[in-house]
Amino acid sequence: MMAIKDKYLIERRYITNRIARSGGRINKVLFLVSHETANNVADADAHFRYFNNVTFQTSAHSFVDHKKILEIIPLNEKAWHVQYQVPTDNVLFGDDANDAAIGIELCRTGDFNEAYDRYVWYHAYLCRTFGLKPREHIVSHEALDPRRRSDPESWLNPNGITWNRFILDVVKYYDNWEEETETEVSPAPEEEVQAEEIVWYLSRGNTGQDVRELQQKLNALGYSLAVDGSFGPATERAVRDFQRDQGLAVDGSYGPATQRALQNAKPSSGFNLPNTDYWVKSPQFSGAGVREVQEALASLNFYPDRGAPNNGIDGYYGPKTADAVRRFQLIHMGADEADGNYGPKTKRAMEREL
Repeated sequence: MMAIKDKYLIERRYITNRIARSGGRINKVLFLVSHETANNVADADAHFRYFNNVTFQTSAHSFVDHKKILEIIPLNEKAWHVQYQVPTDNVLFGDDANDAAIGIELCRTGDFNEAYDRYVWYHAYLCRTFGLKPREHIVSHEALDPRRRSDPESWLNPNGITWNRFILDVVKYYDNWEEETETEVSPAPEEEVQAEEIVWYLSRGNTGQDVRELQQKLNALGYSLAVDGSFGPATERAVRDFQRDQGLAVDGSYGPATQRALQNAKPSSGFNLPNTDYWVKSPQFSGAGVREVQEALASLNFYPDRGAPNNGIDGYYGPKTADAVRRFQLIHMGADEADGNYGPKTKRAMEREL
């Protein structure tokens, strides 16, 4: 018998590569970022060797495989595990992940269950060590950078683990930290996990009522396409657009993650946002459609000109309205989409938030 807190040893063997080591200090650990390596043949030791010789700025603090938990960068030192230009970490936690978070990588090699148990335990250990709460202070790399990354769900999901299950398993270790155990803590019971309602995939070439219902749901969210029960190119494009707007992996197939997102997506609010494209030009776009966009932005606290008469809502698409659109895009669509132009993608993103 042993206490859960003593279940695993942590090996600390730090790389010396000055390119992968930032040398900067983390003043306070605010959150944890969960990753997976996406490498089917490299264990923790192999990643130590890789990062000790890498010639560009990339790294993570810890690597977990089926045999060990290996810290390759001190936990009070910054690592390069999330791109700085990604704004979501600042929105959620008030700081950049590299400056305030620990990056933990799950290796794909060896027995998944053994690696996963260490991965779960280590997250609980870090939460206990730094005074964090699993449900509030653990975030996936995918959630921070959904347009580029899908980890660690990209390795958890194929092995039957949802993100919700992972967090519940961390909570179970965290809550029972001082208790004794002989073996690994069993996964959280099924009834505690959000029900998985997805039992099928739809993709190009499928036909029938399921496809028709998918098309109807997409139409209700503003993804205009014919409801004909045939999963053709137009439906695939609409699915891809929806996946991109939701920050999902974009493959054009209607699978579990896409179905969950579609079930939770909200139809348009009371705002009647126009389908027209707007950008700054002379003479300026003007009229009821522009005013509707401005009023929707204001309701989301992105004012065209806060403090001005009517907060700048004047029906003209000028530089200040474009700046409000750009600020909205930066927070809710990502830096790559923040151009200040209003169009179909921005309309859908605004409707999602209204």
